[in-house]
Amino acid sequence: MARNGDGLFRRDGVWYFKYKDPGGVYREKSTGKKKQPEAREYKHGFLEKLRQNQLPTEEAKWSLSQALAARMEFRAATRPKASVAAEQTSCRHLNQVIGADRRLITITAWDIRRYQMNRLKTVGPKTVNNEVSVLTAVLKGARLWAPLRETYEPLQVLKRGPGQALTPEQTAKLIETAKTNDHWFVALCATVLAYATGRRSGEIKKLQLGDLVLDGNRPFIRLRAENTKGRRSRDPALNDLGLWAVNHLVARARLLGASEPQHHLLPADLSKHTKKSDPLHGGIGFDPTRHQTSWDSAWEALKLAAGFPGFRFHDLRHTHITHAIEEGVPIEVVMAQVGHVTPEMTRYYTHLGSNAKHDAVAAVQRRSSGVLEVLGPDL
Repeated sequence: MARNGDGLFRRDGVWYFKYKDPGGVYREKSTGKKKQPEAREYKHGFLEKLRQNQLPTEEAKWSLSQALAARMEFRAATRPKASVAAEQTSCRHLNQVIGADRRLITITAWDIRRYQMNRLKTVGPKTVNNEVSVLTAVLKGARLWAPLRETYEPLQVLKRGPGQALTPEQTAKLIETAKTNDHWFVALCATVLAYATGRRSGEIKKLQLGDLVLDGNRPFIRLRAENTKGRRSRDPALNDLGLWAVNHLVARARLLGASEPQHHLLPADLSKHTKKSDPLHGGIGFDPTRHQTSWDSAWEALKLAAGFPGFRFHDLRHTHITHAIEEGVPIEVVMAQVGHVTPEMTRYYTHLGSNAKHDAVAAVQRRSSGVLEVLGPDL
């Protein structure tokens, strides 16, 4: 076994060296090189990565399916169910396209590019980027992402606005239309509540009777952290519109058997669970211990009847924010009501109407009335 002063030794024509791992144990490492200069360079790079704690972990030897399963186990314990369900779908596609048995350490930049091309045949670039982000998370955990990051290019996503906001007149028309059909009652109340408070659909569906604080002069809703997108609890206020919607839904819930604080404001209609794979399939009546999961059919019919085919239920949240800003509500107050973390987020969801914009330029004109005098009567 030949040695030299670099701490390298040769066995069967290949250079090796010894090093001390983070646990203080001496280990032997093959450079895989037969030429001494190349072996010396490999050793130097290896020890530098060891010093900076950048060497692949034991997870690098895991199969892709094993790594994704471990990630999903952790995510299921720490993230909302909706978010976990989306990632589970991503894991299924990653296993199918890249290969469930592929070792993480063997995944290359080309594998990622091939995945992007494959998935673009059926889904959009934003979805592909989200799916690749799941892969990059497990590669980061195994300390394999750094060399791949240099060549990774996320797919370009055309930025769109956050949606649309109705004018006050359009909002009144939408609600007036909802009142014309008894089958749209839940959609009507949900529409009014979303517009009045800026609540998301999921936050409304998961409300329990105990979350409603209706006594006194300052009624509000308790939103528990596990039922919010940002995993933060808050207490949005109720105005008269919101109270109208909540009181009507409470009366309906009572008739359907909801009586305890933990019972839902929107009890689940068991007859709607028609899929054979659904554990509630075949049931009849309403279950107040479970919540309604959708009002899509009524909402789609309602918005078409009102003449707003492209309007989304989530746009009611945008409408609430826009109307509040146009009425001069401080942006910090709007943030507290709707659960935004930064003013930029609130501004992104603001759709200032033409009246507000005209009022703004009129105010500037009043401030500079002398300019009108300079321009003269030809203006």
